[in-house]
Amino acid sequence: MTPLYLCPILHRVKTFFRFIFLILLLIWPLPAVNAEEPSIALSLSEAIRLAIQNNPDIKIERENIDLQEANTLSERALFDPSFRLNTKHSVYTSPSFFSTQSLLGGFDEQRGTEISLGWKKPLSWGGETEIVISQLKSDSGFQSLNPTYQADMTLRWTQPLLKGFGKDIKQSSLVIAQRQVKIAHQAFRARVADILLKVISLYWELIFQRENLLVQQDSLKLAQHLLEINETKVKLGLMASIEILVAESLVASREEAVIIAQKGILDTQDQLGVLIGQWESGLPFSGKIIPSDRPVAEAADLDPKQLLSLAYQERSEMLAKTLEIENDHTRVSVAQNRLRTALDFIVALGPTTGVGTKFSDSFDQFISGDAYHWEAGLLWTVPIGNWLAIAAVQKESASQRKSKIETERLKLKIQLDVREGERRVATDFERIKATRHALALSKKQLSAATERFHLGLLSSRDFITFQNDVTIAAGHALRAVIDYNKSLGNLERVTGMLLKKYQIEMGLP
Repeated sequence: MTPLYLCPILHRVKTFFRFIFLILLLIWPLPAVNAEEPSIALSLSEAIRLAIQNNPDIKIERENIDLQEANTLSERALFDPSFRLNTKHSVYTSPSFFSTQSLLGGFDEQRGTEISLGWKKPLSWGGETEIVISQLKSDSGFQSLNPTYQADMTLRWTQPLLKGFGKDIKQSSLVIAQRQVKIAHQAFRARVADILLKVISLYWELIFQRENLLVQQDSLKLAQHLLEINETKVKLGLMASIEILVAESLVASREEAVIIAQKGILDTQDQLGVLIGQWESGLPFSGKIIPSDRPVAEAADLDPKQLLSLAYQERSEMLAKTLEIENDHTRVSVAQNRLRTALDFIVALGPTTGVGTKFSDSFDQFISGDAYHWEAGLLWTVPIGNWLAIAAVQKESASQRKSKIETERLKLKIQLDVREGERRVATDFERIKATRHALALSKKQLSAATERFHLGLLSSRDFITFQNDVTIAAGHALRAVIDYNKSLGNLERVTGMLLKKYQIEMGLP
């Protein structure tokens, strides 16, 4: 027990510490509670632009184009000219036949130094040209003049006349490689369109999840209001106490629905964030994505014939298959050309070799043009069997027939895609009208049920049924509008018009 004389002192100490604690509460910075998460307002066009810039799948597909362009450079290199510089020094020893040394087992020695320049250029229509200029200095015991300089130049042209003749044959590999680049671009367009369709679907889905949260929150407020009414009526003795339990159960159920709706927003937001590149360094984008566009609910003008015609013209798969058939045709032509016998026309001409005891003498004689040489001829080569070329023709012809069959199958698939896409749009628009009508009727029923409930003519369970009907109808009406907008995006994808609608230029060749 505290002595009486200490009580005033303890009272003053307690008062002092309370004052200090109050001051600390006033000046000490408190952590933010429930701080508002940063948000970003995003239109659908902006989301698509971000996906084009940042999506990793799109970046990977771009690399495939670079790989095909590298193959084109490799094929183009086949027509690159080549320059050759050759220098060599040689020493030959042999038994002497031109002096008495041969009887004594003597040897002659010959030394030579040669420098030659060469230029070779493959021709785009087949064959090649070649120029060779050489200078040889020789010193030998059996030569009357030492040293001796020889200058020479030869221009040679070889031109196939049957096998390997023609620009279409010689440049076939390059042409095929160039078409492969275009095919890679079409595959890139198709991949981009697929990703953009996902962006569009998730964008509208995020709007649905956000609107659905509002519907569930409104439903929760109705349940909470019902609980308050029931508690009041029970206190007044106008209702059995079990009605409070019924209302509390409804509140708990709708709280769960709100929690699930909140999770739906976060899940959809994360999925959309991945597609548009809002995930960096492995960390999710911390801000909320708030869609700024609103879904449309007006009827679309659909012309089935026009839609199918657009799909045949614009679908990347169709354009790529057309290029593949052209490549098959080129390969068949090349294979058939290889069945021919080889007949080459060969021409070579140049000044006669210049000879002198000095370097200048040999070149003076060489460039004077007084003496020259030329030759022309045909080289005919007949393959025996030629089974490799025959097999190539069969293989490429089969590949061409296969591509044509695949094209017909692709047309059927495109036709099915367009018909199904058109049907989805029409069906979802009818769903909008039906679900809105159902929602209006549910609200009228709830209004009538509310009056009966307040008059005590309707139980809580029956009244809850009318509330649930309105919540369900509101969700269905919202889902129909969102599905309609998703279906419009899908129809643009299957007709090949998705990129054009959002003015996305892919830089196609």
